[in-house]
Parts: sequence; C-alpha cells; structure tokens
Amino acid sequence: MAGVVIFTAGREDAYEDYLRSVQEGYQPSELSEFLDEEFTARASEDEPIRLWGTSVADKWQNVEQGDIVLVYRDGGFIAQARVLNTLDDFDLAEHLYDIEGNPWDIDNAWQYLTFFTDFEEIDVDIEPFNELVGYDESYRPQGFTRVADSRIQDVREAYGSVETAISELTESGSKVHIVDDDEDDDETDSENVEMALGSRLVDASRDGSDPDTFEQLVAKAFSRLGFDAQWIEGGDDTDVQVTDPVHAIIEVKARGSGSLQSPDASRIRGHRDARGAEHAVVVAPGFRPAAIDDGNRDGLVLLDAERLGALVERADRYGLTPEAIAPVLFEPGAFQDDRLDEIDDIIGARLAAAEQLVAVLDALERGGGWHTATEIHHILVGMLDDGVPDTAAIEDSLVMLSHPALGVVERGEDGYRLTTSAAVGREVLEKYGGLFVEDSVAHGS
Repeated sequence: MAGVVIFTAGREDAYEDYLRSVQEGYQPSELSEFLDEEFTARASEDEPIRLWGTSVADKWQNVEQGDIVLVYRDGGFIAQARVLNTLDDFDLAEHLYDIEGNPWDIDNAWQYLTFFTDFEEIDVDIEPFNELVGYDESYRPQGFTRVADSRIQDVREAYGSVETAISELTESGSKVHIVDDDEDDDETDSENVEMALGSRLVDASRDGSDPDTFEQLVAKAFSRLGFDAQWIEGGDDTDVQVTDPVHAIIEVKARGSGSLQSPDASRIRGHRDARGAEHAVVVAPGFRPAAIDDGNRDGLVLLDAERLGALVERADRYGLTPEAIAPVLFEPGAFQDDRLDEIDDIIGARLAAAEQLVAVLDALERGGGWHTATEIHHILVGMLDDGVPDTAAIEDSLVMLSHPALGVVERGEDGYRLTTSAAVGREVLEKYGGLFVEDSVAHGS
C-alpha cells in the first residue's frame, strides 16, 4: 500500500534543483552514462526522467515504489508525483548536484535518489494536510521525510486508500477504491448474478460513453475471481489493479467498434512499472489480429470481455482459486479459446479429484470402522462399474481427508475411519476445499 513521501524545495538552490530535476526532468541521453536501460526505458518527450536526491539515508530507505510524493515550499505543496524507483548512486548525484550555486558536501552527499512518475503541479496549503495525517497544525516539513506508517494506516481506514485521501486533498491524481465480491443488492440468485455480470461486461465494453462503468465491472470481475482488486479512478493512471495473490495492472478499453486496433504498449508498461506490478492486462470488447501481435511482442495479456465473463462463471461454479487461474490468465499474449480449454482441463482434474474423495467417503461409510487403502480399494470395486482409483491414489485421498483442516477422517493404527457421515464430509469438502461435487457422485449413483 502506498505511503507519503515529502521533500522540501524551500531554499533557492533547492528550488532550482526542483525546477531542473523534477519539473523539467532529464532526457535519457543526458543520463545514459550513469543509468542502465531499466531506468531510461520509460522516458520520452512526454515523460522525462524526474528524480530527487537526499542525504537522509535512514528515511530514504523506507521509501517504496508507488508511494505518493509531495513537494513542499513556502507554506504549501507545489507538486505531487509517484515513486517509480530508488537508487543509491554517488556518481550520478555528484554529476547532477555538484554545480555552481549548490552547497554540495562530499561527506554528506545527496546520493540517495528517488525517481518519480505521474508528476503534477498543485497548490495546497499545509494545514489541511496536517489535519489529514494527524500532525500538529504548526508542523512544517524540514528536509526529506516519509510519513509514519501508523499515520498512513489511519488515513487508509478513514478514506479507503491513501491515493483517495491525497486526491481529495489536492483535487488531482487518482482515487483507489477497494472492490469486493459482494453480489448486487437487487440480485440474489448466484447463477443469475454471474450471467448478469458477464452480459454487463460485454455491453459496457462496447459503450465508449461510460468508461467508469466498464472499469468498475472489470474490477468486480477480478474480485469475483478471488483476486484483491482495486478500481483506480481518475488521474493519468491504470484503471484496475489486483494485488494478491499476484500483482497486475489492468487497462480497460471500451470500443464501440467491438475491437481494439492496437494497445498503447509503452503507456501500459509505464503504468505497470509505476505500480511495481508483475503483469499488465488489457481488457476490451475484442482485439484485431494486429493488436494480438502487438500484445505478444510487448508481453501484454489481452483479454476480451466475453471470455472474462466466461472465466468468472467457471470460477464461481467450480470453486476455482485465483492461484489455479493465475498461471493461465497472466501468461503474456491473448487469452483465447485455447486458454479457456486449459481452464476446463483444470476443472476436469478438480472434478476427478472431487469424485475420488467422495467415493472414498462413501466407501468408508459403507465399510464401517477402520480400513486401509487396500481395503477401501476392494470396497470401491464393488461399488463402481469403472474408474476405480488405485491404492496409491486412495491413500492420497485418505491423507487429505484426515488433514486437520477437514477432519472428516481419522487416522489410526488400523487404517482410517469416518469421524462423521459421508454427507457431512461432502459438505465440508465443498465449504473448505472449494470442490465441486456432481449430484450423481454426491448421491453415490
């Protein structure tokens, strides 16, 4: 989660440094001698390399990618940005700051560098900021600092996110809204909710007049898939972010034509880097072949609205976890029918595993008392016409069923036995194991 970093540009020499290093910034060619491509790849005429140096190592070490930066001068904040990266580099600092008119001190060098993106000029008095974070009303920043995490946590609890709080304070930047997977208030049937979500995704993807609705639906869809999802409102930022169990940004593109001709790969990579995400996804109503080629080349994931809806429906119906979905979903390239087939293969394997667990529960109940895996195998031969698992597979199922998290089977010296009924055992599997059990299997037919 983002924090807040403050640096001051009060003295005239510091303000001149701010104008040159932050407001104006540097083109890659100016710093190529010191920075590798990782630091210069994002820079362009529209987004130069912006940075600030400090000698305060202990506070600088707490700065994290994604933190919000506020620049203080003369009783208020004059700019805000987002931390892109940090670097300890004496040679670059000396190159930038050991110039005429700067109080450069080789023993107290400004070598701890912070790189910025999403720069905006603002005009905000210090007093409302002090009230926001709980500082005394007389507080004035002195040098480089990062607001304490305890204060930031209070801000998050009050506003939902630090970005939202700062956006409301500065009337600029983006707001981050946490999205949960609660069903719509006016819909109660789970299957109908999923059908409605899929349909709304497709409809919103073709309506370019209301991008916010499409973005919110995409955020809701990823939340329904089990990811920690955020809708990011406003600002020159990404549209949706998921943070757990993987970190990805999602660019949402509505198109009345029904297809996206080409993703803006450079801009999307910039958002991914600014957020420190592992993956970048583009969601649109559809993609032309040229866009798919671009996505493959640039390492983007292209996901159309209809397939996103289909994925949500499968995940909800079959209890797929985000950990199971993520390796397929976030593989760079277009999420096409072959990937839905991979998801269906995962579902098939889960169904087979569920059927096997249920069969073992039924066999234990039929046999009564304690049984070894071999004895369970013989019982199943009499119960099932085909597809009887071997002894090793049955042993694996017994071990899983006897896990303390489930507790439906007890292990002892004489083998295994049920601690409850097979019916209750199936309920436990569905509740805690996320397993889908076919009606025919659940009824032992």
